[in-house]
Amino acid sequence: MGALLEVRDVRLSFGGLQALDGPSLTVGDSEVVGLIGPNGAGKTSLFNCISGLYRPQSGSIRIAGREVTGLPRHRIASLGVGRTFQNLGLLPSQSVLENVLAGAYHSTRGGWWATALALPRVARTEESVRATARALLADLGLAEVADRIVGTLPFGTLKRVELARALMSEPRLLLVDEPANGLVHSEVQELGQTLRRLTAERGTAILLVEHHMGLVTSVCDRVVVLNFGRLIAEGEPADVARDPEVVAAYLGSAAA
Repeated sequence: MGALLEVRDVRLSFGGLQALDGPSLTVGDSEVVGLIGPNGAGKTSLFNCISGLYRPQSGSIRIAGREVTGLPRHRIASLGVGRTFQNLGLLPSQSVLENVLAGAYHSTRGGWWATALALPRVARTEESVRATARALLADLGLAEVADRIVGTLPFGTLKRVELARALMSEPRLLLVDEPANGLVHSEVQELGQTLRRLTAERGTAILLVEHHMGLVTSVCDRVVVLNFGRLIAEGEPADVARDPEVVAAYLGSAAA
């Protein structure tokens, strides 16, 4: 059986700028793969191609063996791909619960007329989705803030809210973009435990973009390194951290 995610020779350019220069990678079921590299390496561009925000000029992206390159975002999401963003995309004037419910939009199929007419099946679906959302919030330690307005909560809590929203679609593959950014040490540790628990209990595969090397080495099974849109290294975290090209391109620049 093939990998859950297969990226092959993806190339993406904006005018004369080559954002992705043919990287290839795989993510298996229940695997956590780190995607690291210096700023501008192409990590978020690759995320955008996988999730359907960008369409690469060439290459192949497959989810569970199905070619998804160029499919719209909602189609890719319906195949079991969830995502968080580096810059939070939450609705600050809405409650935590309402934000998390937004993550189930593609799984509720009542339709506009059914909702407007308040058909019983729509009410049953909404009740079930709300129960799922509250259970998920409880699982992530957010039950006490479920009815709080998002704009009143601290940044570390908001990171967990966005993770809950992404999990509402029950993704097989979760793309997590710099979740440790802005978190204190204890929050980073808690985040790492949560990510590993997702793979152990839910079987969720994770592709993690992250600059916090402590988090990467503690949660990732493998690490892939990009630089200037090219793949320069791949392997276990400890081995990649010792790679001279990685040290020069990423770790060295971070320490400078």
